Amino acid sequence: MIGDATVIGNSVRIGSGTVLGGDAFYYRKTEHGHERLKSVGNVIIHDGVEIGNLCTIDRGVTDSTIIGTGSVLDNQIQIGHDTVIGKKVLIAAQVGIAGCCIIEDEVSIWGQVGMASGVHVEKGTVILGQTGVNQSLKKGTYFGPLATEFKDFLRKEVKLKNLK
Repeated sequence: MIGDATVIGNSVRIGSGTVLGGDAFYYRKTEHGHERLKSVGNVIIHDGVEIGNLCTIDRGVTDSTIIGTGSVLDNQIQIGHDTVIGKKVLIAAQVGIAGCCIIEDEVSIWGQVGMASGVHVEKGTVILGQTGVNQSLKKGTYFGPLATEFKDFLRKEVKLKNLK
C-alpha cells in the first residue's frame, strides 16, 4: 500500500507487502482510552532506494519521513514517523526505528536492532545485530543491549569471563 502524498523517486524498488505512508503510531491518552492523533506529513523515498518485503514506513506527523538516495532496506523493517534516513544507509532485517530519529549517511544497521525515539546516529556508524539504541551515537561500531562501543563491550566480556 502506498499512502496519500507519498513521493517516490526514480529507480526505486519496493518489495511485496510493504506499506509506505500509513498513519504514525501517535496517540494521546485520555480517560476513555487512547485517541489517535492525525498524521499530516508524508513519506519521501529518494532515487535508487531498495525496500524489501513487508516493511512499514510511517508518514510524518508534522513533517516528512525520508529515505535517502541509494539506501537499501531488507525485509520486515519498521521506520517511525518523521525519521530521516540518509544516503547509502544499509538496514538489515527486523530493525525497528522509532519516530523522530536522524540516521546520517552511510550508516549500517544489522538485524534486529531496536532504536528509541529521537536518536541521532552519525555518518559511517555501524550498529551490530540485536543492539538496543537508547541514545544518540557518535561514529563508531556498537553492540549490546544498551549500545556500547564494540571494543568496550568485548573488554567487559573478557573481564567477566576471567572473574573467578
